[in-house]
Amino acid sequence: MLNQRIFPGMVLFLMFFCHFIEDQTAQETCRDVLCPGSSTCVVDQNNNANCVTCNRICPEPTLPEQYLCGNDGITYASACHLRKATCLLGRSIGLAYEGKCVKAKSCEDIQCSTGKKCLWDSRVGRGRCALCDELCPESKSDEAVCASDNTTYPSECAMKEAACSLGVLLEVKHPGSCNSINEEPEEEDEEDDQDYSFPISSILEW
Repeated sequence: MLNQRIFPGMVLFLMFFCHFIEDQTAQETCRDVLCPGSSTCVVDQNNNANCVTCNRICPEPTLPEQYLCGNDGITYASACHLRKATCLLGRSIGLAYEGKCVKAKSCEDIQCSTGKKCLWDSRVGRGRCALCDELCPESKSDEAVCASDNTTYPSECAMKEAACSLGVLLEVKHPGSCNSINEEPEEEDEEDDQDYSFPISSILEW
């Protein structure tokens, strides 16, 4: 049976738009995944591949409040249009903030809704609004991660906590401690940008 756990973010903003296909085993990537019929392989924020069928007909927006800025820097007319783009792309895009995307030079140019804080992604020069109220439990020795700032954090949760404190976007480079701060930086294509796994990536949270 298809993995039908509730994944953070990805399933939440697909649940009213995509229908899971039964008898299809969830895998880690969409590579070599053959989905039945017209269903599409989509990678959720836990990097699990799932076959979904997507309704690609979205009504035209009637209110300016419906516009959303995606983590890819593209303005979407509504949550439906963002879900549609996600299904067509085959992986999570995620929500940066509500409203149209702005040409921001820093987080000072981005207005986040109540309870959220802007985190600046210096790699692509864009900001994302994130919930920063997560409380981290005591970390275990095997939960350490090496973050994109070449700093070792006790856990991914601790990394997110630090990101909120610093106001910058941090992502996991690899599990475990950072071997060396002189590591060659990994070449990352913008199209392969991973969704920051804060609750903000769920576009149906509000």
